[in-house]
Amino acid sequence: MWERESGYDGMTNAYETSMNRQFLFKASIPLILALAACGVSAVPDPNTDSTHSEAKSSLPRQPASEVSAAALDAAVAANNAFAVDLFAHIREDIGKTPGNLLTSPLSASIALTMTFAGAKTQTSTEMSSALHFSSGAPTIFEGQNALTQALDGRAAAALAGDQERAETFDLPPPVSNDYQLHVINSVWGDRTVTWEPPFLDVLATYYGTGVQLVDFAKDAQRARLIINNWVSTQTANKINELLPLGTVDTSTRMVLVNAIHLRLHWMSPFSESLTKVDTFTTTAGKAVQTPFMNQTESLPYVDDGQAQVVALPLAGEQLAVVIALPHGDLATYEAGLAVSSAGLAQPPTQSMVSLSLPKFAFTSPTVSLKKSLEGMGMTQAFQPSADFSGLSSTEKPLYISDVLQKTMVAMDEKGVEAAAATAVVVSSSSSGAPMPVSMEVDRPFVISIVDVPTGAILFLGHIDDPTP
Repeated sequence: MWERESGYDGMTNAYETSMNRQFLFKASIPLILALAACGVSAVPDPNTDSTHSEAKSSLPRQPASEVSAAALDAAVAANNAFAVDLFAHIREDIGKTPGNLLTSPLSASIALTMTFAGAKTQTSTEMSSALHFSSGAPTIFEGQNALTQALDGRAAAALAGDQERAETFDLPPPVSNDYQLHVINSVWGDRTVTWEPPFLDVLATYYGTGVQLVDFAKDAQRARLIINNWVSTQTANKINELLPLGTVDTSTRMVLVNAIHLRLHWMSPFSESLTKVDTFTTTAGKAVQTPFMNQTESLPYVDDGQAQVVALPLAGEQLAVVIALPHGDLATYEAGLAVSSAGLAQPPTQSMVSLSLPKFAFTSPTVSLKKSLEGMGMTQAFQPSADFSGLSSTEKPLYISDVLQKTMVAMDEKGVEAAAATAVVVSSSSSGAPMPVSMEVDRPFVISIVDVPTGAILFLGHIDDPTP
């Protein structure tokens, strides 16, 4: 089995020294937005043996079955439009800097829509515009809720299907640890601040969380370590030190965390015996030697004239890794990306494909999304004049001091692992077949991970150099 043979731990460690040299955004998985407030209970402190308080609404989380299909579709449409817009602004911000890039637009969108629940007036209008939904549409919360619950069920369904097949055909049982798609929210707030009940109601009803009360004002560093530890735990130690030293201080009042961790095997694994070292040419024209995985399979495939696009279905066939290999240069292709682009969805048709794909693994540093979000029109939220009175009417003024994200992705013959965390830091100013199509991915390419049933884009980026 996958984990017993090589697994992602081995795959990731083999590339670990190179990961930090890569430039990517992570995404997909935790966000930070600190909070505090009413109905308080004691919960375990993840960094000590003691407990700390939680402020949480008594309202139960809305079951996904109660959410209309229209609300789910609207949230996916907004998230995907935000994904393409954010990716374009990030590319513009980094200019011609070569290197790998990965974002988790879904993680960022979830964290920011939670923050939006406390925004008012112009701040609310600008945020909804940047996030690509109508400011007067409460269905965004319902849609995000239904989407995250749907995603949370994908891995369990895949495991159940493989367990049934293993029993039917007398195969070795699948390893449950190899079936993970975890989307979770956590909110942290300073215990001296009173947070608005309607805001806590939104958190409980649509995001399944309350506010963990910590002491940003008295001991910001301890609070930072507690949050970082939570993120590491939720992402199987793939996203560490999301909040670097200095990103949280005594003026911090809220941190809302959204974490995503995905680990699934391919429906059609690559044979390790067919992996061989070959040449990959970077954007700068540098020829590098790296291991290529090879297989010939019937796969979702299309050539739209701009790029060859192939999808590699993951266990359960509800998620897929989509690879888009441009016919021209990467920059021109990415400049033309739109929500409707073939390279951002699983192709609807199958072809026999002879695929050669480089193995790779990398982790980004923690990166600020502030400049990109401001470029998308979300400006007032970052100013002391921001209106977040929906978060707290007693602690003023509150504004977003930064939005931080960190990501990782790794692919080998067995499957894929990806993780992301996004942190919204809120501060107070007072604080056989037919002839196979040949597709040799030997130059920079676009990569995305999509949820097939909804079309939601979980990860989006490009690989310029796959070598360690």
